[in-house]
Amino acid sequence: MSSGAFRTGLRVVRARRSEFVDAGRVRRRTLVCGVVAASVGTAVTVADVLWSVLDGPSVLDVLAVVCSAVAAGTFVAAFVRVTPRGTDDRPTTPSGDWRRHERIGRQFAARPPAMLPEDRDAVLEHAERTTGASVVLAERAVWIPVAWVAAWVGILAGTSAGTDQVTLVLLPPVFAVLQSASFIAAVTGAGRAEAARARAAVLPAPEPVDDPRRRHGRAPQGSKLALPDDSQRDRPARI
Repeated sequence: MSSGAFRTGLRVVRARRSEFVDAGRVRRRTLVCGVVAASVGTAVTVADVLWSVLDGPSVLDVLAVVCSAVAAGTFVAAFVRVTPRGTDDRPTTPSGDWRRHERIGRQFAARPPAMLPEDRDAVLEHAERTTGASVVLAERAVWIPVAWVAAWVGILAGTSAGTDQVTLVLLPPVFAVLQSASFIAAVTGAGRAEAARARAAVLPAPEPVDDPRRRHGRAPQGSKLALPDDSQRDRPARI
């Protein structure tokens, strides 16, 4: 992973978040996550009162309840849509012949080759769509590692250390690291798309190519071949 692309992607995601993420759906997501977090926190509290599922000090029990609620709410946040309905937030690939498809796709790699002037417009269009998809994916994927970290803190606060709980204590941070890959890939993709857009923007716009099939004047219609009788018909009659 290129650290420069990741830093550039973070800047792009922060700057262009409002362009691709719907504010109304973000408020709806916040409401849904709040309801889920409150429900889980209430359920854990009731279970502790009835069955004493938390065996630590009172302060740690409260921390465990809060972290459990936060973990549930943030996990749900990753699956709530934040773009308007009907919006295609998936990255697309350039259309056309496969050679051009691969040539344009290489412009978004870690080490892109020199860009051809005729690919300028296609790269700009693909960079815009890739940026939008990367911003939306980063907005959703960032909550999964947060949920695992909150769950980890809740487990540490709500359970006592023991050999039978080593796996339970170690799994959440491992999953947090592994599932942060989606967020890192989305941010890096946004950075590479921005780099490709910048390289394409400095190229001159390609000149329009004339269609050879286009007629620039009215040409004689019909066949230009003369028939044998036509030469006899054009001669003056003898008297």
